[in-house]
Amino acid sequence: MNKLMSYNVHITRAEHWTESDSKPISLEEAKIYFAGQEDFEYSSGLSVEGPFGKLAVGGDFFNWLAEEDEKVPFRHTDGRITVAGADDFVIEKMVEAAAGLNAKVQGDEGEVY
Repeated sequence: MNKLMSYNVHITRAEHWTESDSKPISLEEAKIYFAGQEDFEYSSGLSVEGPFGKLAVGGDFFNWLAEEDEKVPFRHTDGRITVAGADDFVIEKMVEAAAGLNAKVQGDEGEVY
């Protein structure tokens, strides 16, 4: 895998994450689920610090407060929830969230966690 590319992991109800719009997780139900999780907060955009300054990204994010100063953005888009570059620790949290949303966790290549 190219180290410059981010590998995405998805929470989806579809057979394959690329078809998530066929069995979508609606933004409204995601908001309800994550509002009940004390370690998540919703934001309608994300600001990322990069080598050339801040980059603002629009969208719907459920930010997991994983550690004291670390937020992991779970982005809702196209009927699924995606985390870029998720490690085993984050995937474990995604599996927990997927269970609460009656969904599954699937990587870019179709593997199910």
